[in-house]
Amino acid sequence: MPVVLTDVQIAFAAGALFADAGAPVIEAARRRSEASLAAVYHRHLLRSLVYAAFFLGPGATVFMLAYPAWETQYISPIFDRLPGRPDYAAFYGLFLMGLFAGGWFGNWLGFRWVLRGWRKRLRALYVAVAGLSFAVFFARYPAPARLGSYAAFRADPDALPWVTEDRTFFVTFLILLALTGLPILVTFLLTRREVGELRRGSTRPTEAAPAGGAGERR
Repeated sequence: MPVVLTDVQIAFAAGALFADAGAPVIEAARRRSEASLAAVYHRHLLRSLVYAAFFLGPGATVFMLAYPAWETQYISPIFDRLPGRPDYAAFYGLFLMGLFAGGWFGNWLGFRWVLRGWRKRLRALYVAVAGLSFAVFFARYPAPARLGSYAAFRADPDALPWVTEDRTFFVTFLILLALTGLPILVTFLLTRREVGELRRGSTRPTEAAPAGGAGERR
């Protein structure tokens, strides 16, 4: 959901989800070596940061530039004045840094909890974080459903058009919703495929040694 009130939490939840989904691979890497565990950690971390940088961040920035009051759910008038003000525009940088921090921390915490055997606790945490974030978003009603400036919303939110009435906004919203949602699904499926390959490899029967003894020189 490309909204400031939810994005950092969603980045965190996505990072934790990727660690949870890859838990068997993480545990297998730890049994092999520290180097193997580090390689798996950095692969999962890269996925979390790529998601924040190339999908969630751009989606949120598009709405911040085009519809700042709606993107911030009408919490303050300063966001309508972001263009042209370097001090206000610094919020963009802080927000994007927050997305990176959220994705990194979710993945880092996920790895630590998986290695400690706290996978159920991890799952409960990221589901709760995502659920509460969406609850806050919908609790702001009618802010999610009305499109306009901060001043117009505060004056009379019912006088503003519905988000579905602005075709440009609504089509862009659907596109960016897919842009921020589908990568989570794709990354989850890729991670689970790695788990499947690991399990198939661990259950594959060991080939019988040839007559004369394996490795015997002739």
